[in-house]
Amino acid sequence: MPPARTRVAYVIGELGKGGAEYQLVELLRHLDRTAWEPHLVVLSQGGFWTDEVRRLDVPVTELPSRGHGDLGRALALRRTLRALAPAVLHTVLWSANCYGRIAGARLGIPRVVTAERNAIARPRWEVAVERALDPLTDVYLVNAEAVADELVRHGLARGKMQVVHNGVDLARFRAFALERRAARAALGLPPARRLVAQVGRLVPQKDHPTYLRAAATVAASHPDVDFLVVGDGPDRKALEGLAHELGLGERLRWLGLRHDVPAVLAAVDVLVLASRFEGLPNVVIEAMAAGAAVVATDVGGCRELVHSGEHGVLVAPGDVEAIASAVSALLDDDRVRDAMVRAARTRVEHEFSIEAMVRRTCGVYLGSVGRESA
Repeated sequence: MPPARTRVAYVIGELGKGGAEYQLVELLRHLDRTAWEPHLVVLSQGGFWTDEVRRLDVPVTELPSRGHGDLGRALALRRTLRALAPAVLHTVLWSANCYGRIAGARLGIPRVVTAERNAIARPRWEVAVERALDPLTDVYLVNAEAVADELVRHGLARGKMQVVHNGVDLARFRAFALERRAARAALGLPPARRLVAQVGRLVPQKDHPTYLRAAATVAASHPDVDFLVVGDGPDRKALEGLAHELGLGERLRWLGLRHDVPAVLAAVDVLVLASRFEGLPNVVIEAMAAGAAVVATDVGGCRELVHSGEHGVLVAPGDVEAIASAVSALLDDDRVRDAMVRAARTRVEHEFSIEAMVRRTCGVYLGSVGRESA
């Protein structure tokens, strides 16, 4: 008889197109199924990734949501977890972390892993909930030291923190090249126009107004450079109005939600991440893998990805002039930019591969990965 597989129950609030959801799907895609038996429970219905997860032959249970504090959903989750009897319960993000640990209490689940992905100050009531649920938690799985530091500030034990950085599947990327013209042509973009982009949801966290203002400054001195906004969200109308006020006009392209971000980044000369807060942003790792130079705000785990001046440039959040100056410097000096891009790609290959992320996550399940080695 083949050896028994270890059953893991994953719980997440929704399967929208966010970084945490993407990392979960990639984890499920690359798990060794001879050793692990994954089951996914989603606390909502109709998510972006649901069909994809099912195509991976991972059973998915969707629990209808009737709003916050839904006792019926908590009871349904408890029944589901009791029936699955997993060896590992792995919850992801705030709502699932709360519902999952409460529903799994006293079910005899050997290992409870709670994943937090953002270094963000929380309101007092959320901090109180986190502290109350701490006794039900064996491990806090975080994707950056900055996230671990924030949880410790909330009063949680540093000894329970294990850092496993996000990973990217390099097989999804074009062959590494410094030349961007062919990639631009493949996207139907003018090959001779250099590109600067910001990729992410159009929400306050990503601070697109700062990006657009910096873009207007760069545009004034670099007539051969165009700008991209890749992503969608509730702030789009306001951002379009700001772009009009700034006079960006046809120099700015709105690409909307894209499912080919690696291909877009292969066409981009400089990626800007103007975020106000982050965990460990996937798009920065993807840009480093694709050969786009990175200018990012020094928030969350960005400094764990980018050693400023070596793999890209870090700037203070909200600093329009600093972003514009860093972007201009990279556009103006091919030698410096190319050296950073090469160093960034090497860093991703050695430290941020999907294989490393999966291996280290499984080590957390087995209790064999400590914070220092993760």
